[in-house]
Amino acid sequence: MGIFYTPLSDSVVWLTWLFATGMLMQAARQASWKLFEAPTVFSAWCASIILLTMLWRMRVHITHDLNLHLMGIALFSLMFGRAFSVLGLALAVFAYTANFDGLWANFGLNVILLAILPAWLSTALLRLTQRYLPHHMFVYLFANGFFGSVVVHASIGLAAFAAHSLLLPQATAITSDMLAYMLLLAWGEAFLTGFLVTIFAVYRPGWILTFDDALYLRH
Repeated sequence: MGIFYTPLSDSVVWLTWLFATGMLMQAARQASWKLFEAPTVFSAWCASIILLTMLWRMRVHITHDLNLHLMGIALFSLMFGRAFSVLGLALAVFAYTANFDGLWANFGLNVILLAILPAWLSTALLRLTQRYLPHHMFVYLFANGFFGSVVVHASIGLAAFAAHSLLLPQATAITSDMLAYMLLLAWGEAFLTGFLVTIFAVYRPGWILTFDDALYLRH
């Protein structure tokens, strides 16, 4: 749901590039790189980046440079945590731009929409559930894997719609039908995310870096 093919104003390009660069540098400093030493974790991270790039290409065009598609951003954020998600999702944006002839000037904005915002929002929701809800595995799976995914995907969808409306004067106006389809897709993707988080938590717990055994399984 980024803006990959329509030129943006110079001021927007510079501001988004500066902000995105700063956030990527912060994520690189905060990332716990030792976590990648665990078996299959780095491989899962790399494979997820490739899969996301392909997933975003399976899209339905709805209006000027705006497409609906599965995003996978909530699942990626739950699997790898905020820092690795910012970096990994940014790499997916990089790969998409390079492979499908996107505009490099728009890279900063697309990183903000598809990497920084979802990773930070997912982390904020995770911390809220850890603070105010019981520390139980099913709470993690439902509150974050399902309901949190709905919030993340719907919020990023709304942010993408707002960006198109504000930054692309020539774009077709967003209609209520477009919003309804986006929210319906977010709801469906939440079911898929919750299902996959549950499967990974059982069979590949090492891939869910945000799931703390000491916190959720101590009882």
